Amino acid sequence: MSSINNLLRKRYMPDIMIVFCFLLITVFMTYPMLWTGNIIVYSDWSFHGMRVEQIFLNMKRSHLLTFIATDTFQHTGVGNFLFYPTVFLYPWAFFRLFLKPVTAFYCWYGLIMFSTFAIAYFSMKSFGKRRIGAVVFSLAYTLGSYHLYLSTAVFGEFIAMTFLPLAFWAFYEVLFRDSSKWPWLGIGMTMLIYSHVLSVMITSEIMLAIFIMKILINGFDKQRFICLLKAVGLTILLALFIIIPYLTDFIGKGITSAQPGVPASMLKSMIDVVEASLNNAVSSDSIGFLLFLAALFGYLLISSLNSKIFTAIYILGLVLIAVSTSVFPWSIFSDTPFGMIQLPVRYLAYATLFLSVVFGIAVDELFKSRTFSSTSVKWLNIMLLSVIMIIISYSGYQHDTIENLKEAGSNNVLSKNESGNFVQLSGTVAVNNSNYNNLRDYSVRYGELDYYPVKARRSTNVIGYNETNTSIVENIAVIGKKKLHVKANCGSNVLRYTVRTHKDAVIDLPVLKYNGSYATVDGRKVEMIESNRGTVKVRIKKGVNRISIGYEPPLLYYLGIGISALTWFFLVSVMVYRKSRNMQG
Repeated sequence: MSSINNLLRKRYMPDIMIVFCFLLITVFMTYPMLWTGNIIVYSDWSFHGMRVEQIFLNMKRSHLLTFIATDTFQHTGVGNFLFYPTVFLYPWAFFRLFLKPVTAFYCWYGLIMFSTFAIAYFSMKSFGKRRIGAVVFSLAYTLGSYHLYLSTAVFGEFIAMTFLPLAFWAFYEVLFRDSSKWPWLGIGMTMLIYSHVLSVMITSEIMLAIFIMKILINGFDKQRFICLLKAVGLTILLALFIIIPYLTDFIGKGITSAQPGVPASMLKSMIDVVEASLNNAVSSDSIGFLLFLAALFGYLLISSLNSKIFTAIYILGLVLIAVSTSVFPWSIFSDTPFGMIQLPVRYLAYATLFLSVVFGIAVDELFKSRTFSSTSVKWLNIMLLSVIMIIISYSGYQHDTIENLKEAGSNNVLSKNESGNFVQLSGTVAVNNSNYNNLRDYSVRYGELDYYPVKARRSTNVIGYNETNTSIVENIAVIGKKKLHVKANCGSNVLRYTVRTHKDAVIDLPVLKYNGSYATVDGRKVEMIESNRGTVKVRIKKGVNRISIGYEPPLLYYLGIGISALTWFFLVSVMVYRKSRNMQG
């Protein structure tokens, strides 16, 4: 037993200390923002925040699964929970059960940041077998300007960036080194599916390009290809419960997502990216000053290492910067499946990943030189370098963020929407524990109409708000030619209405219809009629009618959950068993 303990101390203690340092850094990053007591809400924050709020409210009602919005998103029953992954929003909702809203958010934010630090470190350590390089990579990647930008509001991609290092490390192992690591590739891609579907698409594009280049250079390797197929199969099993709603309720069902295509107005020029990066700006078109230096001078490292792998990584980083800008001919690809990404700057997440590898290896090579010959000097200097990186990459942003939080908390506090009418959130507002619930009274800034039926989204050839979908958001029901405002009694995945009529009628309720939608009148299940605006219509009798409109997934969905859970259990059990055998051996 003592020998095993000594082995564990010798082998794992440096990693434990490094992870502990990441934890301290995360606390120092997060606590000052929590201390202000405010959250700045802009861009996509309200979209994800209201999704979390609905999950939280359903959990309070003892319902774990959320399919449609009832308390939030203006009580329209929109199914963004069906088609936009929510797995990693559940910790935030769980914190809401026990903590105040602001504290819950920053605890979740810190959890994602810390996870990114740790996963980036261990992925790079496994890839490069260099502990110093892994530390530097983790710091450069997690504190990269683009990642920090995502952390302010763009939470789908923010979560996905946590798992990009894992996915690409495992892909490298399968394709170039140890193909038996294919389960890790399946896990990495599954985590991306759990986070952000568009990130899965972009990741798959890049991996496919790398795979094709490898075939062209080294020829086809049947064994490695089979391992890739195994990883794909594992990913499907682990993510089956997310895939099934697309098959049952989205594909061919006339449901819209975010508008595809790459409009010229959304393209950034190369000059925009260079200027923002030189200024170390935390923005959608910046990789930060340190990684810009890696892009500019990385060729010096590559030429000295004479490594095909690191050369490819460096070139990939440069190419992806170009792809994220107007340098790439997006006008040609805008109307193709590549146009689904909408915002080419999303490729900067991947440029950040590859250039952080270059930066980490460059620093590691420096500490291998004679200048830093002793172990103590190496670690002392790596600590100093880490501090410098934090100061350069984060401190200015942190200072500005704290000041903005204080100022917003004084001058731009979100008030309650007393009108009861449809009002969209303004560009930037501040919420605290006392006014957080006011968010429910407003339409979210971006994404309110995502995953609406085509009939509601484009009925008047206007993709944004139009007369049809505005009537839904404003909770307008229609009986014949009469329009009336109805108020729903909100439950978990169900909206209940009480409607009185003087004769038998057909009522068009402001609840979106999906393949799994159902309706009851006075407790009896009734046939639904899809209206011209993509909502639910039902026949009602003269007098008082108690109507419920809800969503229930098919049995196949629950079967998918069971299969995914069993696959996870089997996978983890095998990994733990093999790890214990290796330690004993």
